Amino acid sequence: MRFASPLAPLHRIASLEPRSRQSQHGALRPGAQTGFLNAEGHDGGESSGPEYIAFGPHDASGEASCEVVAEFEGTELEYAAIRRGCALFDDAWRGTIEVTGKDRLDLMNRLVTQDIRKLQGGGVTRGFLTNRKGRIDADLSIVETADKLLLDLVAHDAASVASTVQQFVFAESVSVADCTRSVHAISLHGPHAQRVLASIGLAMPDGAQVCSSELYGGTTVFATAVLGEQGYSIRVAWGGAGALWNDLRAEELVRRAGWNAYNIARIENGEPIFRIDFGPTHLPHETGVLETRVSFTKGCYPGQEVVARMQHLGKPKQILVGLRLRSDLLATGDAAVFADLDGVQGEQIGTVTSSSVAPMLGAASVAFAMIRSHSSATGTMVFVEAEGEVVRAQVQALQFFGGAAS
Repeated sequence: MRFASPLAPLHRIASLEPRSRQSQHGALRPGAQTGFLNAEGHDGGESSGPEYIAFGPHDASGEASCEVVAEFEGTELEYAAIRRGCALFDDAWRGTIEVTGKDRLDLMNRLVTQDIRKLQGGGVTRGFLTNRKGRIDADLSIVETADKLLLDLVAHDAASVASTVQQFVFAESVSVADCTRSVHAISLHGPHAQRVLASIGLAMPDGAQVCSSELYGGTTVFATAVLGEQGYSIRVAWGGAGALWNDLRAEELVRRAGWNAYNIARIENGEPIFRIDFGPTHLPHETGVLETRVSFTKGCYPGQEVVARMQHLGKPKQILVGLRLRSDLLATGDAAVFADLDGVQGEQIGTVTSSSVAPMLGAASVAFAMIRSHSSATGTMVFVEAEGEVVRAQVQALQFFGGAAS
């Protein structure tokens, strides 16, 4: 497998242990996984380990290039840990690029849509890598430490992005490395996440967004709010990932969690995912997260003229929005969205990209959809396909519940 997790053996071993904290697998309404995520792979029985789903495109042989755990102990319990305790995730779908050298910030500031000079001395921000046509090549979390810049992104984009960055290195003192197979991603989300980190010696200094340590062969921890709760992403040396996972799992407040719970929480918080909700054919203005990814006061970057022209002289043909359905039916991925002409179904104006029930909204059915801009104003009524029917829905901002979307 192209993006195998070093933690997979531990997941299988753990499935054979007494399930004192586990319940029967919670039912997940169909269609909560979208994009490339398909319910394939392991059967989820105790002897074979947790349930997995494929993430990203399959390889040339037809095998999954990456698998993520769908659930460990039941989606409801795992989601509750995000909102009330501390959920532990094996983020096998995330990749890591390290950019080192004294000119790293200057180089990357000329390549991404965000002004990252503010990260001098350490910090975290979000930004796009765009091409000369203004289309998005990657959605990045950009993390500056004392001695390196980390780019956190979808694993499948890491090699191409590292290659692109390398092409812009001329006389600068910069080195670029795709570390996706040598550094593994783990994350903690929930109101007790910081307390759990401190308990294993990875406490974040007061006010800091980033912290590095030599523990577990080398770790970098950075703050993230993608699920609407206190959250931390950890990059750990491949060989130390197992020990770190076991130490975190042993903490009383921690519950392992999988993609199903993650997907619910990130949709509630208005967090779209690159290559699921938008992709390489889209402009930053179409993503619904422009304000958190693009600076219009910084210098040039590839595609900057296209992005600036859209900002000042035009508007996108389509944009990602949130939909709250006026029904308890679920609008699954790729479902059609239609105009609402005074209560009559009109022409198709868009497509659902992700969907879920929202526990914090009384199990309301919600979705992200890429729709035409003329129907994207908050409060606009539309029709959407949902479980074989066509129901009404209301357009709103991406965020349904939670803290500030990142």
